[in-house]
Amino acid sequence: MVETEVKKLRVAKHLSQEQLAEKAKVSVRTIQRLEAGDDASISTLNLVASALGVEVGELFPQTQSAQQKEKIQSADEQLQSQLYQRHEEYHTFKSIYNTCFIVIMMIWGCLFPLIHNNAFSSIAGVLWIGGWLLFGPLKKEIKIKRIDPKLDAKYPLTVNRIDRDEETK
Repeated sequence: MVETEVKKLRVAKHLSQEQLAEKAKVSVRTIQRLEAGDDASISTLNLVASALGVEVGELFPQTQSAQQKEKIQSADEQLQSQLYQRHEEYHTFKSIYNTCFIVIMMIWGCLFPLIHNNAFSSIAGVLWIGGWLLFGPLKKEIKIKRIDPKLDAKYPLTVNRIDRDEETK
């Protein structure tokens, strides 16, 4: 049996066990076991801590055994590792997207002199300006619909983190 602060933190955030379980992406039984003092995996502790908006160490009272402190440190190291890897992959996506965007817009702009019809030239110019306006929302849409779900599945400990897609400083 390991004493935890999960119930106190959950009640302070006005969450039911079911709400916390849904937010942490674990079963209600897992929350019940944690609150009863049963031991949990490092992944589970990270998921619950993220859902509560606290660090793993805050799930336990200050009087911790050496074994518990080691487990908390390991949980934090795993989380930091996944956050770093996620940030790197997200940065790669942004770099590729921005490069493609600039190349497409440059090619499109270079084609203007080849259009000799004023009507087609005007339409291409309007579409070119529209392209600058549309690529921002398109990037956000791709991130929300494609990139985030893949990164959430690959790095599950980062799912509830607010800073999951922010650049590392």
